[in-house]
Amino acid sequence: MTARCLVVHPGSLGDVLLAGPALAHLRTLGFRTTLAVTSRLVPLFAGSRMVDDVRDLETLALHRLFVEPLVPGALAPVQGFDAIVCWLGAGDAAFRTNLARVGRPMVIARAQPLPGAGAHVSRHLVDTLEPLGPVPSGLPSTRLHATQAARASAAAWLAGRGIERGEAVVLQPGAGSPAKAWPGFASLARRLGDAGLPILALAGPADGPVVEALLASGAVAEDRLARDWPLVEIAGLLSLARATVGNDSGPTHLAAAIGCPTVAVFGPTDPLVWSPVGPGVKTLGGPVDGTRWPDVHRVESEVRAILAAGPRVDVPPRPAGVR
Repeated sequence: MTARCLVVHPGSLGDVLLAGPALAHLRTLGFRTTLAVTSRLVPLFAGSRMVDDVRDLETLALHRLFVEPLVPGALAPVQGFDAIVCWLGAGDAAFRTNLARVGRPMVIARAQPLPGAGAHVSRHLVDTLEPLGPVPSGLPSTRLHATQAARASAAAWLAGRGIERGEAVVLQPGAGSPAKAWPGFASLARRLGDAGLPILALAGPADGPVVEALLASGAVAEDRLARDWPLVEIAGLLSLARATVGNDSGPTHLAAAIGCPTVAVFGPTDPLVWSPVGPGVKTLGGPVDGTRWPDVHRVESEVRAILAAGPRVDVPPRPAGVR
């Protein structure tokens, strides 16, 4: 019988996606993985094939483990697993003591390396798994899959705009912090659009100012804006895109994890720690004597290099007879 491992990650989209190599390694160690994440991420990972099961982190009520004495029944939600990996609560002695009462092989560690350690987050997370078995020297490969329903929905949306699968360049101008938003998206969109490329853009609930500036520039039309889509639907769109350009943000990590050729533009954050993980990622910029953004010519050159490499082999053409 396959051993079951509960994996707890409290982070946002990009943080959890950087755990992909660690999740892949747990499978090589023989575990069936149940991933506990925030409710917003549950539908995405439920259909991702990265894990065997997903739970809403809140249902575990782990906040009860941060106090002494231990509340009766507080360990019930985490019992029944053969091992636990918890990237939460490593700095709290009461939490560590209480969770250890489960009496199973266990990892309780930080979800990211210590500041100044210089380690990439994915490498750090893989290394935390050493108590469960030998860790690999390289990062295990991992891939997030979009659901068939999401791919079909995205294909229909693209077809309604006269765009074939595998043609569009998707821009992701938003970021969790305005300081992480590259200022060159409007210029890049105009240059790529003038070259005849179909340009789309993503817009999340917090991306209003940068997206409105992009629309105001005329570089992207309103009907080519995927506004406030669920993550599952965004994954479907990115699975059919030719390339994507984004900031250090969750959707950029999603594009990389799903296998879309990705240009990740960094400013104040360090790509040596936070660069997206995927088979076709090119990272530009990062802090050198302060914030240094790449210029639009450099970013455009990387996009054109992706296009010159030929079509994505993992994007099937539109079936015959489908309009």
